[in-house]
Amino acid sequence: MSMVRRNPYQDEYEALVERKQRRSRRVPPEPRRRTPLLLKCFSWMGVILLCFVLGYLGTNILTDTLNKKLLLKPENRVENQEDLRAMEEAERNRPASPASGESIQQIALSLYHVKGDTVVEEKRKFVARTKEDNIKDALDTVFSLSGIPGADQVRLLHVFRNAETAFLDFSSGFVSTLSSLGQRKSLLLLTSIVRTMQDNFSPITQVRFLIDSKTPPSGSVVDLTVPWKMPSRS
Repeated sequence: MSMVRRNPYQDEYEALVERKQRRSRRVPPEPRRRTPLLLKCFSWMGVILLCFVLGYLGTNILTDTLNKKLLLKPENRVENQEDLRAMEEAERNRPASPASGESIQQIALSLYHVKGDTVVEEKRKFVARTKEDNIKDALDTVFSLSGIPGADQVRLLHVFRNAETAFLDFSSGFVSTLSSLGQRKSLLLLTSIVRTMQDNFSPITQVRFLIDSKTPPSGSVVDLTVPWKMPSRS
């Protein structure tokens, strides 16, 4: 009986073929889903914006807390009308002390206000602040000295300067106040405002009026839509 001689590499070959067949039967893994680039950008922008907002709010809260405890508020710093009144009162009550060398810097302004049927001048001192703040202080005092009815309803909201022109943005109560005054007294009041601006806040020579940050409506007792200026002095 003859025996078939088996090739010594046959077993190794069959094992290799079987391994290849098993690999081919495996389910290929699902491709990894990649996050769209645009979505990544929006995600990072959201994180950055959130960090910025949290940092801004945290800084404001910390600053307000320190200000309330007077840790960051410098001496003689004026932030509002209450600070101004308190500082002026403290200055009036402070005894003279030439040796100390400490005093609040003040400026003297020539204020023009309505008195009867004319405009008169009066000198007043104010705490030196930014020019816009000193303009507000001066005009508030002009209204007070003029004894204008309903002046408490008038607010100077903003002050803008552009070269020789000052833009005074009043609340809507300014128009109703002028209407209640009539044309003659309204002209005197506007003259007081313009001359106070011109004589104290160089290089301002003319004033434009705004009402609630908009062009004034037509039909008022005086025309607020045009620039107001004093005649040139010869």
